[in-house]
Amino acid sequence: MGVEPCLFAGDFNVIRSDIERCGGRPRNRVAIDEFNRWIHQGGLLEMNSQGGKFTWCNGQQGLSRALAKLDRVLIDANFLSLFPTAHCLYLPRTTSDHCPMVIEFLSDPFSYGPPPFRFQQMWVEHPDFMTLVQKVWSESVIGSGLFKLATKLKKLKVALRVWNKSVFGRTNTQIAILEDKIENLENLLQRGWDDDIERELVRSSNELSSWRLREDIRLAQMAKIKWRMDGDRNTKFFHVWLSNKKHRKIHQLRTSNGLAFNSPEAIHLGAVDYFSDFLQRSNPVREVPDLSSLISSVINDEDCVRLCGIPSLVEVKEALSTIHINSSPGPNGFGTDGSSLGNPGCSGVGGIIRNDRGLMVYAFNSSIGIGTSNRAELLAILQGLKACKDLGINFVEIELDSQVAISWWHRRRFHNWSRYCKVRLTSSILAVSVV
Repeated sequence: MGVEPCLFAGDFNVIRSDIERCGGRPRNRVAIDEFNRWIHQGGLLEMNSQGGKFTWCNGQQGLSRALAKLDRVLIDANFLSLFPTAHCLYLPRTTSDHCPMVIEFLSDPFSYGPPPFRFQQMWVEHPDFMTLVQKVWSESVIGSGLFKLATKLKKLKVALRVWNKSVFGRTNTQIAILEDKIENLENLLQRGWDDDIERELVRSSNELSSWRLREDIRLAQMAKIKWRMDGDRNTKFFHVWLSNKKHRKIHQLRTSNGLAFNSPEAIHLGAVDYFSDFLQRSNPVREVPDLSSLISSVINDEDCVRLCGIPSLVEVKEALSTIHINSSPGPNGFGTDGSSLGNPGCSGVGGIIRNDRGLMVYAFNSSIGIGTSNRAELLAILQGLKACKDLGINFVEIELDSQVAISWWHRRRFHNWSRYCKVRLTSSILAVSVV
């Protein structure tokens, strides 16, 4: 609508769809379409509401009775950004044929409990990120493999919280500080040229660009948008999207017996009581009939064994690579990593070198910045071969699951390494003689 926030409230005397009426004559379809077109063209949203479904009644009885939602509150993106938790309450009708409306401006009532840990994709853009992860991951932990993994993830979570607070703080605050600094530096340069001030201005401008990129990444992740628009910065777009998410929150929960929960604490306790009663209820167990004879066999025994077996590492990797990097994280707060299926992203290389008895003799890992999974696999092979050469290992078998890497080796793309190794390709195994 414009720069200033807009709110439209009252009796619009038209519904938006047939589900907003009950009884009476069919509504004018042209009027409904025009009303929806006006809302869409104006970029308006309907404010969340509580109370009755219909706001108007014609006061008739029997088949002549008609109900409809004619009263509503419409807001634009600017209003939503200022008041993301505002909502409308429809009061019971008394003497009027319309329900009274009350608009409530409340602080967010759902700031409940400690904030959950969420891995931020903007962290990986910082040059000290991998150093911190390697430091935490190198700490010794005693136990089984899964116990070690869980313990290290917990330690990493604590370290990332502290690091985020000390290094990043609040990104919007850092951006505001840099903007003020750049403005002051530009004013100084206008009064008189100085090389030191110019260098500081360039450095601050580059730092501001980095912080703005981090803020866009953070907001896009919070909004769960899998794309970011190119060209002009779109911070306002993400803020509006996040405000709309807050606006769609459920502010009230009502049980089947009519009991209403209006706060996070009440919803929490109500859910605990409901499921405790439901799960502990001593209902008699009914005998389940045997329907196996009615189910036809659609897979053979070989497929059945494969489905019931433990998935291979290759299958696990392929399943993980299909998960989008900005998908919802798991219970530990960590999402999935970036450069899957050849798509560019923050990536790294690593490998484990074992002897002929399967015992580990050397391990390596390093970051390669922005790259694809194919590039990471090929660089990992080269780093592994270099490590074998330094260790004096003369014959190496490399197991690959990347057809691209196998094809590149098969076409002798790495001719510079022909002085150091002899390669023999057998299925997904590279037999390499290091000389």
